[in-house]
Amino acid sequence: MLDCIPHELVSEVLSRVALSSIKDIFNAKLSCKMLNEIAEDMYVYQHVSLDEVPVIPWKPISQEQVTFLNTCLQSENPESLYRQAVLDYFNKTNLESTCMHLQKAVKNGHTGALYVTCIVLLFSGDEELKQQGIKLLGNMKKTNRLKRRLLICRNNLNSILKMIWVKNPVLLEPPVCCTSRD
Repeated sequence: MLDCIPHELVSEVLSRVALSSIKDIFNAKLSCKMLNEIAEDMYVYQHVSLDEVPVIPWKPISQEQVTFLNTCLQSENPESLYRQAVLDYFNKTNLESTCMHLQKAVKNGHTGALYVTCIVLLFSGDEELKQQGIKLLGNMKKTNRLKRRLLICRNNLNSILKMIWVKNPVLLEPPVCCTSRD
């Protein structure tokens, strides 16, 4: 029955299922061989919701889970890229990897990645980059919708930071006031 539906259409449907629930996409993969094969498409992994997946697992994860998370990262899943960037910057102090992952996540529309980009720019030590960070942050506050989204991004970042050891020496310094009025 599914053979008569174009694979692109099934892939689109599965990506929307993956966006709403990780459990549902795994159940769809288990339901038949064809759905399992189509669900392995990078397009589907790019849209998988990671809301139910902890950023830092408290117990060892299986090889299947590691493979799943790596595939999400390779597929440029925006949430996966964002999480990797946060871990790279705040935990490992890997600025090159941070910038690469943030750039890809922002390109894919991840607002949290834009917020973390502002944070990275603010703590860069370069006055010109700090001003860019302040300007970007100011632009995120221009509409009520963006202000609400900014608050969500800030809360999400705070919750991630509470789960990891922040090892970046730049962040261990006293906070700097970064408010600017136009």
